[in-house]
Amino acid sequence: MSPLKLSGFTGIGYNKGRGVLWQVAWFAVQNLLFQTWWCPSSLRVHILRFFGASVGQGVKIRHGVMVHWPWKLRIEDNVWIGVDAWILNLEPVTIGSDSCISQGVLLCTGSHAFDSPTFEFDNGPISVGSGSWIGARATVLRGVSVGDGCLVGASALVVKDVPSGTRVLASMGVSRVVQAGQQAGEML
Repeated sequence: MSPLKLSGFTGIGYNKGRGVLWQVAWFAVQNLLFQTWWCPSSLRVHILRFFGASVGQGVKIRHGVMVHWPWKLRIEDNVWIGVDAWILNLEPVTIGSDSCISQGVLLCTGSHAFDSPTFEFDNGPISVGSGSWIGARATVLRGVSVGDGCLVGASALVVKDVPSGTRVLASMGVSRVVQAGQQAGEML
């Protein structure tokens, strides 16, 4: 494999979905109003709808939430989105009804093809099924479908589809007790 040649990047195949003025308007509103702690959840819902998102009834969106392109977002009824969640939706993201996207979650539809000498995009949509909970600081990557009634535990990394009713938990670290005078590599 040859090294990357980023100067040749073209972005071929990626469509932002709206013109530059609309993008600028969204980034201004997102940074000056939408993300602020004092903006009520109901206003955030109206702002997303104004910018082209499909947002159902009973949706709660906390402060600090970032949405890359609202026109590529569909949120069904009674969804909660927690503080500092980031929906990096270069491609469509769909969140099913009665789902919870917790604090600090990253839903990332974007990636790059490392095998491409010019590091071209390798994006894919994300869907989260109804009645699912994506736990705090979990990450769901591009092209993944999380089924209905799933739990993605705190800090879990999801890189492939999750069947309905599945629980995905983050790996737990293994701790070792090192006694005084013992080398760190020695087992007790």
